[in-house]
Amino acid sequence: MSHPQRSGLTALSAIPVAIGSVAGAGILSLPSAVYVEAGTASTVVWGLAAAACIPMLVMFRDAMALSGDGDAVQTLVGRGLRTWVGSAMPLMFLAVVVIGLPTGGVVAGRYVEEGLPLPLPAPVVAGGILVVALVADLLGGTVGRGLQLVGAAVLLVTGAVLVGSGFGRAVYPVPVVPDPADWRHVVPGVLLAFWAFVGFENLTFLGRDLRRPARDFLPVSAVALGVYGVFALGSTLAVAATVDRGAVDTVTGLLQLATTPAAQAGVSLVALAAMLVNAAAWVRGVSRLVAGAARDGQLPRDLEHRPLLRTASLATLLGVTLAVLTIVPDLVVSALAASSAVFVVIYLICTVSYVRVVGLRLRTALNVLLVPAMIVTLVGSAGRSLYGLTVAVACLGWCFLIHRRRRRTSAPAQDV
Repeated sequence: MSHPQRSGLTALSAIPVAIGSVAGAGILSLPSAVYVEAGTASTVVWGLAAAACIPMLVMFRDAMALSGDGDAVQTLVGRGLRTWVGSAMPLMFLAVVVIGLPTGGVVAGRYVEEGLPLPLPAPVVAGGILVVALVADLLGGTVGRGLQLVGAAVLLVTGAVLVGSGFGRAVYPVPVVPDPADWRHVVPGVLLAFWAFVGFENLTFLGRDLRRPARDFLPVSAVALGVYGVFALGSTLAVAATVDRGAVDTVTGLLQLATTPAAQAGVSLVALAAMLVNAAAWVRGVSRLVAGAARDGQLPRDLEHRPLLRTASLATLLGVTLAVLTIVPDLVVSALAASSAVFVVIYLICTVSYVRVVGLRLRTALNVLLVPAMIVTLVGSAGRSLYGLTVAVACLGWCFLIHRRRRRTSAPAQDV
């Protein structure tokens, strides 16, 4: 299905918004975690992780050709499996956001708490990030895109300065060619690094903003992921060049690049910018998905045409998660893993749907090759995967019940 040219973002103007859609809490912890895991093979790991995203980008590009109005994933799944299965996708994304955004905000808040001389506890910073994202969405797309543009600029500039300063103080050789002993860490390292890109299907929500969705999606998302990947790799190598591998902190490793108050402030700005642009993108995208789910009857009808009610509902759900994380701060890592598990389930469902819609071709086969790695990740996450599986069962079950109820109520009318 082709879409006529319409008003909206050009490919060039959409790139900063796309970067904001991808950037998140993963960029704060994964560079150091990847180096601890893979050592001198880190460059290979990031390259392979980025390459693993390409088949998925093609899949979502093809989904955009089915629908460029922000519901590409739902349309793909609906056509490939069942309509009621597709209608469960917005609910699953909602389950990701209400856990993932507050958790990412707390991670960013910890960076700010340690990097800036301000009496701001991490939950307070996280709450501020969520409030700004919610208000920006309520004020309209122009404000939200402006926030993402500014945040993306701050992220790239401060990130480049931070990485450059790290290389400037290098005391260890930059690992480009892997040592023979580190090759065995490549596979687990790729699985770890891949989660820096988790959630890039949020770029399909840009469909409603792009002037030419089916044509512009792939180049825009490829550039955004490329820029993000270069930043992740640069941060990893900067950590490797300045900190002994055995002394790297797997969560706050970027702070170890900061040896001066100015550098620590830079790390804090990176953390704030990454989560602000990510939160703004996800709140905007999921708010529209909630409106669509309300229109289709999966959520209360009032949510479709009442933005303030949608914002209040999202704020309540996000606030509950933030309150739990404030009371039990040790749940942060588990919460990030749990929200990632939902993404894995979504990817699996999308891949099956893609094969059924397009058939078994090279581009679908490449996505199928990623399925074993996704299953291994779910199995390896053990109890943390239960959230993703529970969300999938609950959302699919709810949408199936609604589907059956509609069929029963429409049957008498068809018999008349």
